[in-house]
Amino acid sequence: MRKTFRFSASFFNVTLFLLFATLGLNSCKESDTLGGNLLPSSDQSQFKTSSKFNLTTFTIKEDSIKSDDLSISLIGSYVDPIFGKSTASFITEFVSSTNQLDFGSNPIADSIILTMTYSSYYGKVNKFDGLQKFRIYKVSNGLIKDSSYYSAENPNKYASESDFISEHTFLPDPSGKYQTGTPVEKFKLPLSFGQQFLNNQSLINSGGFLNFFKGFYLKPVNDFQASGQGAVLSFNLINPEVPSKMTLYFHNDNNGANQKFEMLINSDCSRVNFFKHDRNGIPAINNQFTDTTQGKTQLFIQNMAGLSSKIWFTNLESWKDSMPLAITKAELIVPVESSLIAIYGVPSRLLLVEKDDQGQYVSISDFDLGDSYFNGNYNPSKQTYNFNLALYIQEILAGKRTQKGLYLVPTASAVGANRVVLKGSNFIKFNVTYTKIK
Repeated sequence: MRKTFRFSASFFNVTLFLLFATLGLNSCKESDTLGGNLLPSSDQSQFKTSSKFNLTTFTIKEDSIKSDDLSISLIGSYVDPIFGKSTASFITEFVSSTNQLDFGSNPIADSIILTMTYSSYYGKVNKFDGLQKFRIYKVSNGLIKDSSYYSAENPNKYASESDFISEHTFLPDPSGKYQTGTPVEKFKLPLSFGQQFLNNQSLINSGGFLNFFKGFYLKPVNDFQASGQGAVLSFNLINPEVPSKMTLYFHNDNNGANQKFEMLINSDCSRVNFFKHDRNGIPAINNQFTDTTQGKTQLFIQNMAGLSSKIWFTNLESWKDSMPLAITKAELIVPVESSLIAIYGVPSRLLLVEKDDQGQYVSISDFDLGDSYFNGNYNPSKQTYNFNLALYIQEILAGKRTQKGLYLVPTASAVGANRVVLKGSNFIKFNVTYTKIK
C-alpha cells in the first residue's frame, strides 16, 4: 500500500531548497542564464518565477483497463454531442442465501424479481431523454475467481444470444424521485426462468449453486437514442445495507402462501464492467489521433477507458544548462472548456502520471506528497485543474529522470462515466518558481 505524506507548502519549499542547496554546494558554478534567455538577469539568490515553457499536448485513445470486482457496476448508454456514444455493460455472479435448498413438494414459481441498488448516474434520466432498454442474458461461460478481466473484452465470450432471458424498457430513477428509501431498480423476469431453480433443487444441492447458475450479463440496447439522450447508470451491487439480489417467490403443496428464495450479489461474487465508445462523426476527436497539432486548442478526457491526453515539455531540457537550481514550485494550470458542463459534469479530479516500460500508468514523485500538495482537483470558480510538479521537474533537470511525457487521466476510470473538454497547449499555463544555487 502506498504511503502518502502531507506537508504544508511553506514547509516543503524550505525543505526542498535546503536539500538541493546542500547537494549543489559541491557543484561547479554554471551560467546564470537559464536555457539561454529564460532566466532574468537579476540577483540569482532570490526566488523567481518563469512561464517561458513550450508544451506539446494531444488526445490519445485509452487502452483497455482492468475492470473486475469493482465497487461500482456501470450499465447504460448516452449520446454525447461532443464525444459520441458511450456504452457500459456488466456481468455479475450471485450466491445462494442458503447452503441446502428445500423448496418443498411440487414448488411452483409465482414471480422472480431482480433488484439492483443505485449509486448515481451520468447523463439524462428525465422522461423525454432518459429512456433505457436493457437485455438480460444468462451467463453460460462463467468467470473464474481471482482472474483478471478487462473493459474491452468481448462479453459474447460469456453469454450469447441463445442465453437471452428478458428485455426491459424503463425510465431510470437513480435519485429515488418515485420511491422511498435507497433507490433501486427492479426487473420482473420470466416465470419459466424462475421455475428452472425449483425444478433442479437436487442438481443445485449436489453440484453447487454457481455451477448451475453462473450469473447474468446485462447490456443496453439503445439504438433509438439521439444526440443528447441517455445516461450511464451506476449501481452499488455490493451495498450490504440495501443488497442487490434476485428474489424467487413460489408456493408448494405444503404451503400455499408465498415463500421466497433469495440469490444475493455480494463481495464474493465476481463482477466485470465492459465499455465501448462510438466516435463516428466526431472529427474534433478523431482528427487528433492523426494530427497531434490539433491538441493546441482542445484536449479530451473521458472515463470508462475512453480518452486521455499527453503533455510534453518541449524546451525543458534547455534548463539543464543552468543547473544547479532548486525548483520550489512548478504549477501546471489546465483550463476547462465550458461546453455542456451543466449537462455532463466534469471529473472532480484528474491525475498526471507516467508510463513505465510495460506501458502501465505509474505515479510521479509529487503525487506521493499528498493531495493537498499535488492537487489535480477541479476548481469550479476558475474552471481549471491545477497540479504541482516541482519534484518531477527537479528530477529531470538533475538527470535523475528521463522525460517520457505525462498523461492527463481521470481517476477511477472503470467506475465513473464523466468526461471533460480541456483547452490545449495554447492556453495551458506552466509557472515555475526556482532559485539559483551558487
